[in-house]
Amino acid sequence: MKRVRQAAHRREDRNGRRLLIFHNTEQLIGFLFFIMIIFISIWVVQSFKNWMDDPEQMVLSQLTLSGEHTYTTEDDLRQAILGLGLPNTYIGQDVNDIQQEVMRFPWVKQTSVRKQWPDRLITYVEEYKPVLYWNDLFLLDKNGNVFSVPLDRITELQLPRLYGPESKAKTALEIYYKLESISKELANNKLALHIKAAITDERNAWQLMVKQCASGFCIENKEIKLLLGSENIEHRYQQFIKLFPEIQSSVPENERITVADLRYENGISVQREQMVQ
Repeated sequence: MKRVRQAAHRREDRNGRRLLIFHNTEQLIGFLFFIMIIFISIWVVQSFKNWMDDPEQMVLSQLTLSGEHTYTTEDDLRQAILGLGLPNTYIGQDVNDIQQEVMRFPWVKQTSVRKQWPDRLITYVEEYKPVLYWNDLFLLDKNGNVFSVPLDRITELQLPRLYGPESKAKTALEIYYKLESISKELANNKLALHIKAAITDERNAWQLMVKQCASGFCIENKEIKLLLGSENIEHRYQQFIKLFPEIQSSVPENERITVADLRYENGISVQREQMVQ
């Protein structure tokens, strides 16, 4: 009987020591579960970090080109990205660096780059819209911005040509617009002159190459050179258009006007040549 009481006493002592930390078994289980959750969370975070740092993960495999673009290709964007030597992953790609690289294309006006989870790179591109050739090698937009496009991408681009000092593109374009406006204002069903090329120099002396059109049909390869000089340019061109029907009527049928010099105060000098039959 004494031994039974001693065994029971020892069990009571052990249970007492346990209760110093946990009041019951359920608390012990809860504590162990909490510790397990902490270790699992640490493992998940570390695994996710290792996954993001792994260049073999989350590879950007899709490229989308959007916006107002004619000359930009997806291959251009790929080459720009590869040239940066950046990791080809969602995390590794720096969109600001890519955007700056795309802006190096001389025909790009503005661009924005963003990533779309999980593997897409979206690039918006807005290009300059050409309205004139500038000194043959470049193009001008309507605001006088000079830019270039690879020649193989503009082989079918038909635009008037403007020539002048490199630093005077915007000024030359403004005058060209005024002269072209005069052409449109004085055009009619019987006669219209279209400016095919315009040339100016450091002294602001102007020459035009115009082609004659009637009823929507233009005579190609038979342009007339107009020498306007550097003064009263718009007025001289306006006067020529008004007088052209009269001048044309005095030219024999087998001849055509090749040059008209408008730099005289009270008249116009013309040069003619015989037309090849």
